[in-house]
Amino acid sequence: MKKILSLVIIIMVALIAFATCPDKQAHQDAVMAEMNGAIDSTIKDKTGLGNSGLGNALSKISTSLASKVLGTAFDLTLTVDNYYLFSVGKIGVDDNPKTVSIGAFGHVFTTFDPKDL
Repeated sequence: MKKILSLVIIIMVALIAFATCPDKQAHQDAVMAEMNGAIDSTIKDKTGLGNSGLGNALSKISTSLASKVLGTAFDLTLTVDNYYLFSVGKIGVDDNPKTVSIGAFGHVFTTFDPKDL
């Protein structure tokens, strides 16, 4: 009885993982959110304006511009390998793709330091 229950639980978890496996857009959104956060904090740190009105305005403008440029670049270079139960996002750099995200159960986890990109 325990073996059957264990098998049913494993099959249910596999079906849930299959149904909620993130697609390319989810990977792209997660990587962009991570990059936008890094750009925002870098601008606030480098300008020394912090959370002042000018610092926030400058941060929003530059993050918006960077998002458009990076969004296009990620759309062209980001590939997602779908393994049905999970997916792996990679950015190809000089024929040496770097894993930047792993997706499972409807969530994408970024695996890079934004300073690396």
